[in-house]
Amino acid sequence: MKKATSLVAIAVFFTTLFANSIFAQSTSITVFDEVLFYDGYAGLVDEADLYEPMPPEVLRHSNSNYAVKLTADQLSAIGNKLTLDVTLKAACDNYDRIARVYLAMVPTGQATYVSSEVDRIEISRFITPFMNKNNAPMEVPFTFTMDNVAEILNDPTLTAQYDFWMELDVFGVPYAAQTQVAGCDGRIDTFYGTLVLTTETDSSQTFPNDNFILPLLDNYQLNNYNGTDVPDETTKIVSFTLDQAVEDLSLFLITSNHGANAGGEEYERRDHFVYLDNTLVKEYIPGGKSCEPWRQYNTQGNGIYSPSPRTTRFWLSFNNWCPGDVIPIREISLGNLAAGTHEIKIDVPDAQFVNDEGYIPVSMYLQNRTSFQPLCVDPTDFNGYQTNTDGDILVEWMENGDATQWEVLYGRTSLINDETYIIVNSTQELIDVPQGGYNSFYVRALCDSDFTSNWVGPINIQNILGTNNNAFNSFEFYPNPASNNVNLSANNIIDQVSIIDLSGKQLLNQSISQTTGTINIENIPSGVYFMNVSIEGSIKTHKLIIK
Repeated sequence: MKKATSLVAIAVFFTTLFANSIFAQSTSITVFDEVLFYDGYAGLVDEADLYEPMPPEVLRHSNSNYAVKLTADQLSAIGNKLTLDVTLKAACDNYDRIARVYLAMVPTGQATYVSSEVDRIEISRFITPFMNKNNAPMEVPFTFTMDNVAEILNDPTLTAQYDFWMELDVFGVPYAAQTQVAGCDGRIDTFYGTLVLTTETDSSQTFPNDNFILPLLDNYQLNNYNGTDVPDETTKIVSFTLDQAVEDLSLFLITSNHGANAGGEEYERRDHFVYLDNTLVKEYIPGGKSCEPWRQYNTQGNGIYSPSPRTTRFWLSFNNWCPGDVIPIREISLGNLAAGTHEIKIDVPDAQFVNDEGYIPVSMYLQNRTSFQPLCVDPTDFNGYQTNTDGDILVEWMENGDATQWEVLYGRTSLINDETYIIVNSTQELIDVPQGGYNSFYVRALCDSDFTSNWVGPINIQNILGTNNNAFNSFEFYPNPASNNVNLSANNIIDQVSIIDLSGKQLLNQSISQTTGTINIENIPSGVYFMNVSIEGSIKTHKLIIK
């Protein structure tokens, strides 16, 4: 392992933002400047065998993980606003890989350290694109806003105990490029990496309480075969103890799904659940965007990007992330936590790791700060149902931010390239679709002309032909929401009742054959469902909430 023997080069420039600004001048700190990474599977390349000289301040933990200690001058230049920019330049890895930035807290005065033996938090994750170094563009940028990290670097209690090291971790493998990319025959370099911090001070941005930071997980390999806390389930449980109460605490969580190929976690979008002390605090599905904006950086032919653009519905059918894009850092508000022991659980109940392959790398830490990363919040409680015999489907959702416009995407479920977009001004919309069959619906918030939430969905709704509304004039069901049983009554014979989840899966199908009846729903999880009721040969769909 190489010793860090001198200070990192710092490039500082000052720019006046505008007169009477509440911001101080901007400072740029170059931590890594086009350092060259090597084969992530091989042993550490000897200094004499490096293709290019390594800056003396760089500590090489491995061929894919380099570290630089932030100097006292750099730390003193950091204000309370911080942006991290990483630029990767193609060398001889032409496949998509995981890359990260870590902040390591190393006891003061150490010239070197072992990553697994110090407190470390992952502060950004991104996916390298399929890049051929001979095709433009040959660089891909990644940007993160992380004012919460500035609070760590400015914390006098922490700076007295620790030196802060920035780790740029770019895992790469050159073997395919050695035969597929001109100029890579026999070479083992993968990417060039540059990391720049840009900082300034906003005097209006203050916090009432001292900074609190608690690392919890650092790249835990979650799966259901050798990386779980509950046998045969994809579950990680982390216990932690607070010596005193902490207000306005947030969980910073990074997850991304990898491996297991067809039918596994890399190409299937599944629900992730996060619990605090057995109370659900976050439910999300990775992905939710088209990967077309990142097509430009994927200059090597590959199996994810087809030769021509794909529809949004196609991308939403399988992608958890886009090669060339960032992985989101989820900030989950936990509120005020009392002193004592608490437990965080992350659970992916439907995860499948085909042939015991694949994993979900999980990193998380607690802090009573916010990153101030711009965020357009996803809608929730998205559901819909047929309202009449004319093919009208009512879709509705809950807005969780400040959006006043939303975009709805829909098309025939069986036709992945069929899609229609409409912009609406309320949180429900009546949509006329062709009669018969299922249609898939998605929604996203429009925060401004260039800033949207992820797509939420699909909900797959059957448009049933021949519904006789007269047969349903006296029909009623209760309670709704329900938890144990649902009672049904009508003047005419109720033939059949079925319950369908939002993906179109039938969970219950029960014959009634009389004017009143009861269905038991105790074994159906809480959520929003469709209840199809058949009366005298006609079928009508109702929304049912199970609590």
